[in-house]
Amino acid sequence: MTERLHPNRTLPRATERCHQQGSVLVAVLAVIALLSFLVTRFVDEAVEDLEYRSLFNQGPEVRAYAYSMLELALATVHEVALIDGGQLYAAEQGWGNPLDYTQHTPPKGWSVDIQIQDESTQLPLNTIGEASLNRILEDSFDFDYGTTRQLSSTLADWLDSDDSRRLNGAESDDYLDEDPAYRAANGPLQSLEELRLLKVWQEEFFDASGLPNERFQQLATLFSVAITGPININAAPTELLEALSENQDWDVDRVFDQLLDRPWFEQLPVFLDSELFATEISLLRVTVKVTRGTVPFTISALVEPNFIKEGKTASASLPGRSSDTSRKNGTQAEQEAIQYPFNILHLTEHESGSAALVPARYSAVDID
Repeated sequence: MTERLHPNRTLPRATERCHQQGSVLVAVLAVIALLSFLVTRFVDEAVEDLEYRSLFNQGPEVRAYAYSMLELALATVHEVALIDGGQLYAAEQGWGNPLDYTQHTPPKGWSVDIQIQDESTQLPLNTIGEASLNRILEDSFDFDYGTTRQLSSTLADWLDSDDSRRLNGAESDDYLDEDPAYRAANGPLQSLEELRLLKVWQEEFFDASGLPNERFQQLATLFSVAITGPININAAPTELLEALSENQDWDVDRVFDQLLDRPWFEQLPVFLDSELFATEISLLRVTVKVTRGTVPFTISALVEPNFIKEGKTASASLPGRSSDTSRKNGTQAEQEAIQYPFNILHLTEHESGSAALVPARYSAVDID
């Protein structure tokens, strides 16, 4: 007789082995899928890394194009400024988008982004007058009379070229007692962090470990060591104007009521301090980002306009200038006589500038 399996009887071991083998197969497939994903991800990252490294191995073409875009940006700024008599007030003059202005189209497979920022948005700590500095330290930082004078005097001694100590100041003899010893710079600050070396400043703007404190962060919003001229009122941020208007006879909300036919000032309102403010740009940050494929190449230039104003002309003897129409490079003296309209103060590759601040006038004036 044929033996029948009872419904509740355990499955044969062969069937159990099949189930186990199936589970192992699923696990193996999962591992293979994971490894495939990891290998694919590794290959993608390796390709991106090779593309990035190719900028250095095949960099001259990319680098040359990026620098040509920097020249295009500067040429646009210069040309637009000359239309307004050599004056540079604000991006609304038309130099804010050089690619549109010049109708330049990047080569196929390339993309270009050019950002031009007005850097004249902070006070020049290296050149600000002592009276103005004292007023700002008292009004914005609530320092008392004595501490304010100590701060301004020690800064003045650090900046000037002599070793004569001012009243409340400090010179090299005072710093030679430090551990380690050092001398006063007798020159401009190279960074705001350098203030940690100055007497009084090191106690007021840095903590016991020499790290910047909250006062330093506030200082950094008001002052810069890169700028040498006054603030461009057309680019001044609201926070800066509010700080400078404390205990003054002018109100931030009413400053831009003086604007009439143009969205920028060509002359300062009579109630503003002419030492702290101007209407022209003294410093520009030009950032050029060139992308070929997926890899970017970025250069950032800090430039100072050095335009030839109306009524002045460049050297009459330009390189190769003569009645002969053949091409010439010009003599060394002729080349040196060319007045390049910008001074490049700082230039970096693969590094962008800081985020642009929004001028206070944008919140007060309706600009199309």
